[in-house]
Amino acid sequence: MTRIRNLTFGIVAVIGSILVGCAFFQQVLPGLTLSDANVVGLLDSIDEGEMDAAQLAQTRASDPDVQAFAGRVLNEHRDLAEANGRLAAQLSLEPERPSLASHLKQTHEQAMRNLRAMSGAAFDRAYVRYEIQQHVQAFNVLEAAAESEDNVTLKQELVRTGPDLLSHISAARALERHLGSEQRPAIASP
Repeated sequence: MTRIRNLTFGIVAVIGSILVGCAFFQQVLPGLTLSDANVVGLLDSIDEGEMDAAQLAQTRASDPDVQAFAGRVLNEHRDLAEANGRLAAQLSLEPERPSLASHLKQTHEQAMRNLRAMSGAAFDRAYVRYEIQQHVQAFNVLEAAAESEDNVTLKQELVRTGPDLLSHISAARALERHLGSEQRPAIASP
């Protein structure tokens, strides 16, 4: 039980550092703009991380609903990654990953190490929490990028992607409630 608590604490710490890093990034560098190539590179990084976590969940999750969610996330982020490739070709640019993408990748790799150390219901809950955090973070990044984007085509793609991420957040939150209800003991009738 102590090991599970330590792993859960580790995942929470990693997620917290991602959010603090993004808040720090926004506060310290509010005037920093990303090039179109940086935005597409960041989208690629987000999709790669989501596909990586979903592939792990498909093999590790013990709950069939978590496995199904992971399959959905995997398929939809594959589609988004392909759309990013088409977008880069349409804009005649080569995606370039900004330094923020490197930070996100490092924290993702740490979270994946923590997830790989888990199994069963603990894995299911940790994966779903991680997906909620990742999708909220990705939505916030997309929203901020769309607000400052001058390229109409890229802005439209960012705006179009937002509802997909919100749908994943909604599904993950429903799963979180489902998984939470399974760990509550049944109350016996008098």
